[in-house]
Amino acid sequence: MAGDRSAGCDLLPGGRSDHQRDETGISCGQRCLPPVIRYAKGIGGGGMIRRMLTYVGYLVPVLIFSWFAGLIAELGQVFVAWQAGRLFISGSQSVRPLLWWLIGGIFIAAIGAFAEQYAGHYVAFKALANLRNVVYAKVQRLAPAGLDNQRSGDLLKAVGDDIEAMEVFYAHTIVPIAIGATFTLVLAVTYAWYDLVAGLLVLAASILVGGVLPLYRYRRLRTANARLAQVQGETQQQMLEAVRGRDALLQLHAAGQKMAAVDAQYQQEGPAQQAVGVFNGQKGQLAWLVIIGTWLALAAWLGVRTHFSLAVLPLLLAFPFAFRPLLALANLPDSLSKGLGATKRVFVLLDTPEPNQTDGTQALTDNIADVQVDHLTYAYPDRAQTVLQDVSLQLRQGQIGGIVGVSGAGKSTLAKLLMKWYPAPKGTIAINGVDAADWQTATLWQEINYLPQRAQIFHATVRENLQLGAKDLTGDAIKRVLAQVKLTERIDRLPMGLETVLNADSGLSAGEQQRLALARAFLHPSSLLILDEPTSNLDVINEQIILNSIRDYYPGMVLMITHREETLGFCDVVWRLADGQLTVEK
Repeated sequence: MAGDRSAGCDLLPGGRSDHQRDETGISCGQRCLPPVIRYAKGIGGGGMIRRMLTYVGYLVPVLIFSWFAGLIAELGQVFVAWQAGRLFISGSQSVRPLLWWLIGGIFIAAIGAFAEQYAGHYVAFKALANLRNVVYAKVQRLAPAGLDNQRSGDLLKAVGDDIEAMEVFYAHTIVPIAIGATFTLVLAVTYAWYDLVAGLLVLAASILVGGVLPLYRYRRLRTANARLAQVQGETQQQMLEAVRGRDALLQLHAAGQKMAAVDAQYQQEGPAQQAVGVFNGQKGQLAWLVIIGTWLALAAWLGVRTHFSLAVLPLLLAFPFAFRPLLALANLPDSLSKGLGATKRVFVLLDTPEPNQTDGTQALTDNIADVQVDHLTYAYPDRAQTVLQDVSLQLRQGQIGGIVGVSGAGKSTLAKLLMKWYPAPKGTIAINGVDAADWQTATLWQEINYLPQRAQIFHATVRENLQLGAKDLTGDAIKRVLAQVKLTERIDRLPMGLETVLNADSGLSAGEQQRLALARAFLHPSSLLILDEPTSNLDVINEQIILNSIRDYYPGMVLMITHREETLGFCDVVWRLADGQLTVEK
């Protein structure tokens, strides 16, 4: 929308015209990614892992190179230990060739380790970038209507922490598992070539250390990590509510009570983290017990077989190094359980049904001069109860209309239907005499400014909050709109004026933030201004400044949604919404 772009097409291009679906049903956000991603399905168990792998399908050659380099690095370390054993028992033999072999093994192992880490992280960072593109494109397509029921804390966790947890899967899971499996096979065959029992001992110990124990820990950690993620999501939600409602909490003297609730929620993280820590503490203990026990059994067996000959010393020295990649797998249960839990939450977001919105074909090039609603009946798709029943109204150019009703009556729903957030039944809403469904959403939004109850202030400078990327808006225009909402002196008192970065501690009250959002609406031309409870949490002074500024400086039509009777004197026409019915009061 023209003013508060947080609800409009410029900040949310995936919502409409530039990011529609083609005839195959694939969005352009998906077309920008490798084809294999488009058809990824499955959200649980092996299906989820397969779906994760599709995001790096085009990087398979790099993954194979990383696996091969890592395998060479691990075999090189075992070779170094074996060669050191040969040096130890060489006796009177010339040690120079053995030393050269030892140095060569060290060099190859180091190069392989570096190459494996570099390639693995290259894949991880590429996958991370692709995942962010996919998730952000999904959020854009969901916005604004599809995000109405999304909790902010859960959404922030999905687009932030969860995506980063998925990155660990690519960097520290896929290749280590492949290296551990092939390395175990090579070592077991090598020991079996020397002695079959020795090979079987190596294989059995490897399966326990690299398979059975991590699987056991993974199953125990899965529940603990899921609980921790739930608690952390609740904590983030509580913190967001406390920050966003700061002014209201202070006015109602409820800040202490709210912070106590936040603290109580935060205290729940301790036991959840402790439960995860207990299982993490077990990751090396059992594995080393298996390794030491197998090592002693192998030494006893080979000693008896060879009458305790020093010839078996290289094999015994190399044995502990045979478990290095498998010990790395001991760390997987924690990262894997976190990664899969995070992946499930991200995939739930990606699989969220998008609003069934069919865009129109006509471009709205004129100002909105007439809004007509005829016999509109609406119920949310996921609810049986009808929100609006046979609603009709008309608003003409220059008029200020008000819709009053108790909270939850459906006032905001009606406003969102007018803005095409939700698809209205055909023939019930007309803009300039044309069915709203026939207008291109992007061009319709360019003519609408929408101010919600809570002003959308971005972590950016005052100037950037007003411009919203429109760098052509001059300083004179900015000064004019600030004067219109009586914010000039207040902005001048900020540490850096227009260049002051706004955040939770910027010092602007809720009323001043709402006036800044209104200035932004004035700065971006439109012909319909929709105010959704804009003054419900404001004092009388800020309310009067906002209402007077709209009356004096906004040239288009205005639709105000409110539950405050005292603001209706500002309106030319008033409707009351109750029990789904709309009646004219003024």
